[in-house]
Amino acid sequence: MKESTLNATQMVRNYAAANGIIRKKDVRIALNLSIDQTAYAFDTLKRQGYISQIKHGMYKFCEAVEKPGADINDKIWKAMKVSGTFTMHDIAKLAESTVNYVYKRFRFFRAQGYIQQYGVKRTGRTSQMKLWRLTLSGKEKALAPNEEEFTPDPFVMAAVNLNRLICSGVAIRDHEAGKQALEFCDQIRKGLEDAATS
Repeated sequence: MKESTLNATQMVRNYAAANGIIRKKDVRIALNLSIDQTAYAFDTLKRQGYISQIKHGMYKFCEAVEKPGADINDKIWKAMKVSGTFTMHDIAKLAESTVNYVYKRFRFFRAQGYIQQYGVKRTGRTSQMKLWRLTLSGKEKALAPNEEEFTPDPFVMAAVNLNRLICSGVAIRDHEAGKQALEFCDQIRKGLEDAATS
């Protein structure tokens, strides 16, 4: 659990991610926000692409959001996509970047499972460079490299799902749903205990 408290925009984003379709008035009441806080949060999330208006006062959450300022990363992804196998130097040259920056991106891509080493390329009698290639998930990512998916906080999701089970009465009527509600209670209790001790 994060030590810092969520601001109004983050709270609304979590609420929207958990509920899918939201009404501005419902959000304001559920999250105990002022009219100004709610308006600011909605304006910010609309501008960032996390929500879109579907009719007056009603919005839907957008799971994938285009990240701003991604020109150089876009070039790196395009260079990898067209190259088949490549070295960091190849990609730096094609993307008009520095080897240092491409190295940092490769470390991230490898950790995410987007690229894998694919042998070596001899560059002289004794020198060589690592060859890389995109993995299957890397090829999929290359189709939309600048999209970012938002995943709501699991603590928030547990609270929202518990609320649905209790308010609908399903947790009382259905044995399995009741067990699921108890699991959500345990998750919430653990999250609150962790927050209290951190």
